[in-house]
Formats: sequence, structure tokens, C-alpha cells
Amino acid sequence: IVPEELDLVTAGALPLAALTAWQALFEVAELEAGQKVLIHAGAGGVGHFAVQFALERGAHVIATASASNRDFLAAFGVHEVIDYHTTDVVDECYGLDVVLDLVGGETGKRSLHTLSEHGVLVTIPTVTADEIITAAESLGLRAHGMTVRPDVFHLDEIAELIEDGDVRVHIDKTFSLDQVADAHRLLEGGHVRGKLVLDCGAR
Repeated sequence: IVPEELDLVTAGALPLAALTAWQALFEVAELEAGQKVLIHAGAGGVGHFAVQFALERGAHVIATASASNRDFLAAFGVHEVIDYHTTDVVDECYGLDVVLDLVGGETGKRSLHTLSEHGVLVTIPTVTADEIITAAESLGLRAHGMTVRPDVFHLDEIAELIEDGDVRVHIDKTFSLDQVADAHRLLEGGHVRGKLVLDCGAR
């Protein structure tokens, strides 16, 4: 059921990315008001939800992004934006409560060094989760992978935030079915702002 405030294209962009961000921050990391969180790829599909959810919860939010996305994230109210092309997060961040790693690999492993001794890193790319968790254990730190699961109650909470205007869904581009190859190429390039939507034409 789509809330009347949401059009079908916006609603189609919502569930998987928004639930991933919500569950990673609030179920796995147990992010609370006043805590400091670093969100990698903050302008992406999951990331742009995560920064808004964390801000709504009252956290201090730091996000990595390219320079071209600085203003996009600043408009949400992100406290600090780090250009990952020019700056190493380890030089800028320390004593963090939570890291949401949406990149994986070396980025995830290096980000462990930004955590406080009681902090936690949640990594979403499953292919590198095990190596990041192993690296965390060797440092005496906590890291978790996660798999999103359907949850109607979480979706209700998220939909209410969107209906109230507290969270925005950013659609970078909408593709028709015959443009699916173009959509995949854009996704694989790794520089999508917000979400891409495939419009199947059903109304």
C-alpha cells in the first residue's frame, strides 16, 4: 500500500535502500541521539537515507562523498562532508560511535581506526564483510555485516517521516524498461546520487 503523499515512482525507490539504512543504524549499530556517526557514500541510494535518519535521530553526522555532492549533503544538514578523493577519514575522524560502511574493502578496514573503543562498524557489502570483521577482531573492535529483511513496522515509520517532510527521497533518474542496460551502466559507475528507478509503466 502506497501512502497517498507518495507517488509510485518515489515509493518504488523506497523499501530496500531505506530499510537497509534504518536497520543498519538503529538495529545493528543501535545509534542514539548525540552520538557521532560516519556514513560512507552518503549521497548514494542507501547513504542519502542513512544521513537523514541519523540526523532525525539527533546524531552528529559525518559523510564521505565526492566534492560534487557536498552541497547535496549539506542541504540535508550533514555536519561534515569529507571528500574521499582528497582526504583520508583516519586523518579527520577519531572516537566515533558508529561507522556505516557502504563501500567495503580497504575503506571499511581503514575506517575501523576512526572508532572509539566502544564503537561499532556496520558494513553492507557482503563480499568483504568477513575480512572487515576479522580485521576488527584483531584490533579488539566490533564490526558486523548485515542482510536487510522485510519489516512493515519499519516501513511505516519511514513512510511517516517522508509524509511529514522530515526525510526526502531523491530520484536521480527514472528509466523505462527498454533502458535497463543504460541504468545498469550508470549504477556500475558508482556515482549515482540518491536512487535510480525503473518505471515498468504500470499505473
